[in-house]
Formats: sequence, C-alpha cells, structure tokens
Amino acid sequence: MTKLSDAVALRAFALFILLGLVSVVCLWTLNPVQSQAQTAFALLLSVDLVVFAMASYVYRVSKWKEGVSRLPLLGGCIILLILLIVGLTL
Repeated sequence: MTKLSDAVALRAFALFILLGLVSVVCLWTLNPVQSQAQTAFALLLSVDLVVFAMASYVYRVSKWKEGVSRLPLLGGCIILLILLIVGLTL
C-alpha cells in the first residue's frame, strides 16, 4: 500500500492547487514595505514553490501511470505544515 489510487491523487492535486491559490492571494495582500511582511512574503513564496513541486510530481507520475507514492507526498506535506506554522506565528 505505498501507492495512492488515481482518485486520491486527483484530490491531492486539487488541494495543492487550492492551497497555491490561497497562498498567492495572501502574497498579493501583503505590504512589502514592512519588515515583518517581507518575512511573511518569503515564507508564503516558499509555500507556493513547494505546492508547485508537489502538484507537478502528482501530475507527472499520474500521467505516466506509475502510481503516486505516499512518501514524497508525506515529506512535502510536513514541509508545508512547518512553513505554514512558521508563517502564521510571525
């Protein structure tokens, strides 16, 4: 059971796209003059990049019919969780 089904992979892909859109909207609302906003911008941009990497992984592997592995998704979700927690505490 190390591979995800296509339906679960599609749901994960949709959630990654949604999280990326929310992150971009938050990036647009920041004031780049403040020092704290610059840190938040960097963290949200890194969230965007991780989301893009995970979504492209799911798309690439699903297109080649290899099956999406749980380990890369788990690692990416842990990184996203850390970045979001740090971003919300600043």
